Amino acid sequence: MQFHSQIRQIFVLLTAIVLMPFASVAAAKSKAKVSDQTQAENILKKYNQKSGVQIKLEMLTEKKVLGTKTTDKGVMTHQTGKLNLSLEGEKKSEMIFDGKKAYLISYPDQELDPDGKRKVILLKVNDKNQLGLLSNLFGNPKKFFSNFKTKTVSTDSDTLTLVLEDKAKTLKPMTLVFSKKDQALQKMSYLDDVGSEIQINFEKPNYTTEISSKLFKYNVLKSDEVVSQ
Repeated sequence: MQFHSQIRQIFVLLTAIVLMPFASVAAAKSKAKVSDQTQAENILKKYNQKSGVQIKLEMLTEKKVLGTKTTDKGVMTHQTGKLNLSLEGEKKSEMIFDGKKAYLISYPDQELDPDGKRKVILLKVNDKNQLGLLSNLFGNPKKFFSNFKTKTVSTDSDTLTLVLEDKAKTLKPMTLVFSKKDQALQKMSYLDDVGSEIQINFEKPNYTTEISSKLFKYNVLKSDEVVSQ
């Protein structure tokens, strides 16, 4: 009996030795995943400062239903839960979120229509539309990531790339690319809530510019054509 007991103990010991490397690899992979997302969150937390941050960007939009592609350049300004996204391309537009209410302002072409009126849409803010995604991404990255699970991670000496999958399955996978050197978000691509393919290329953030509070206020003009979303 003592001989059989010793055999069993030796078998258990050998099994543990054989399985230990596999358990270590699995633990390392799990740890790597967590650290990748944590690294991304830590980068994004820098954007949510009281002093604010401004980022020059390029937005590429493809509306497959209409068969159109547009390129807009502009500036995104973020300051503790408030956001202003100003774009210029074929048309000038401005998206304002004051922390409670949101507005999309489309400006008339002054050359073609010098007496044209601004069109203002009162936007609904949710976690799935463009404004909600950007507001959470830069203002509350923990909340942003809570709506997604990491599908794939790829990393090299220069970049960290996360492909995220919406837990509610209402959005297609989203890709975030971070610069390790600059500790900044480089690119964001996704399919928005109206079916347009969006790619935003971000330049290095500017934390030193003095930001006016007027950027986060919608100044009403009597001539504005206002509609609700």
